[in-house]
Order: sequence, then structure tokens, then C-alpha cells
Amino acid sequence: MTDCAAHKNDGSYYSYDVAKLWDRFPGLTIRRLVRQDGIVPIPALLPGYRVALSLAQNDASLEISGCTATKGSFVEGTMVLGQPGEIFDGEMRNRVDVLLVLMEPEFVANQIEASGLSANGVELRNLPPRPDVGLLDATRRLTRAFDQGLAGDELYCDVLIDAIVTRVIALHATAQMDRLPYRETLSPYRLRMLIDFIEANLDAPLPLESLASTAALSRAHLARAFRAATGLSPHRYVLQRRLEKAHALLRRSASPLREIAARCGFSDAAHLSKAYKRNFGTLPSSKYRSFSAHTSSG
Repeated sequence: MTDCAAHKNDGSYYSYDVAKLWDRFPGLTIRRLVRQDGIVPIPALLPGYRVALSLAQNDASLEISGCTATKGSFVEGTMVLGQPGEIFDGEMRNRVDVLLVLMEPEFVANQIEASGLSANGVELRNLPPRPDVGLLDATRRLTRAFDQGLAGDELYCDVLIDAIVTRVIALHATAQMDRLPYRETLSPYRLRMLIDFIEANLDAPLPLESLASTAALSRAHLARAFRAATGLSPHRYVLQRRLEKAHALLRRSASPLREIAARCGFSDAAHLSKAYKRNFGTLPSSKYRSFSAHTSSG
């Protein structure tokens, strides 16, 4: 955990602690800001759009461009949007736990267009702070992934982040976002090409951006189209194929577990073991020892 005050080029976060940082999508940065006690000012001005999502009950007073947004408690899942150039004035008291989503205007415009709207004339508007159950669930899942370490779960985090951003834009866009079902389908050819791409890269990171680019779809459309075509989310499908590959290697290979983990896209043997036990009900090391004993006795 890093104290923001130690960063001379990032004084806008004052004395919050930055627990985690996520910046895999160009134009999008996600920070988790935490503080156990005290009174700290809310950063007055940040570039682009900013969205604050409460991960716990936070006591705060906040004005946005001179208008009172809230005074009292933010319950879990409460969202506050700030537009480019808007000045925040306020403070947060006692325990603070907030996910801060920073979005550049170009990133927001691209997301709006990917959702079926023309970015011309469509922007994100302010709304009174309010809790959102869907956002709270997605942010909790994301922060759990942060807390457990991201290695090997990047695709899962990509899907969650994309869901969070899409939800924020859907709630705050000045026009209703259409789903455009015809853009959410994968032709047999594109599906085959995507499956081949996954199979060829099971030992490497598979970010959602790469899968979407291969299928020539936006990230949001790719996630829905892939589930419609396979019955699984991209993350679940990739994890399943990695585990199936690991299972096959354990049956026919005498390689160390760490090498099998690397060949199947897991960050290390522990990561493979955890996923393997959750899926198959036993540790891969047990199967590996059993295989080794069988081959030795033969």
C-alpha cells in the first residue's frame, strides 16, 4: 500500500492510501482509495470524468461546482459522477473505502459509440448520489480479485471493469443506450477464429481487448456475443480450457507442476492448484504424485 503524499507528481489525492491501481484500458484508470480514520479533503479537480463508488459506508460532505451533492453518509454502492472541469469541494471523515474510476472524454465517447449511440450530442450527466446494487456487486468482485492478486485473473478483471464502465455510462448518458442485438452475434467463422486464437495462446495473457480485436467486436459486445454462442463468459471459457489442458498434461507429463502451470497460463503452481481444486475437487499435486508413482512402478 502506498501513501499518496509520497508521490510528488500526484498530490491531488492528498493523504489517501492507494491500495490498488488498474490501468489496462487506454484512457481508463482505476484506483482504490482507503483511509482508516481522520478527515481528508476530496480531490478538487481531476482531468476527465471521475466516478466514486463507495465500498463501505463513508461519511462525507460534498459540493460539485457550488451545488450540494451530499452531506452525511454514503451507503455501500453509492455512486457520484464528476464531469470534466467540475470542481469538487468537500471532505470525507473517519474510515474511507472508495473505488475511483477516472475516464478520459475520448474513452467515454468510444464506449458510448460501442453501445449503439452516436457520441455527438451524447454526454454523461450528473445525477443525485444513489446506491446501485449491480455496481456494488461488480466492484466487490473486482476488489476481491485485487486483494487476492491479479496474476492469471486479468481477463476476469477486464470483464468486471467493462461491466462497471458500461453500467455507469448507461445510468448517466443523456440518451438511452440501445443493445443492437445484430452486433452481438458471432458468425461460425469468427467464433472458430476466436477459439483457435484462444487455443494458441493458453500459455499467455488473454486480455479482453485482444479477444475483442480478434472477433472484430467491442469489448462489451464480445462478452455478450461469446456467452450467447458458447453459454460461457470469455473468462469462464478460457479458465475451463486452461484447466482441461493442465489436466491432460498432468496425466501424460512428468514435468514439474510449476512448468505445467506456466504452459497453461497460470501465474504459478499455487494459482493452478487453487483453480484446479475448485473445479475438480482435488489438488493437481495429488494427481501428479499418483501419476509419478504409477510410471515409476511400471
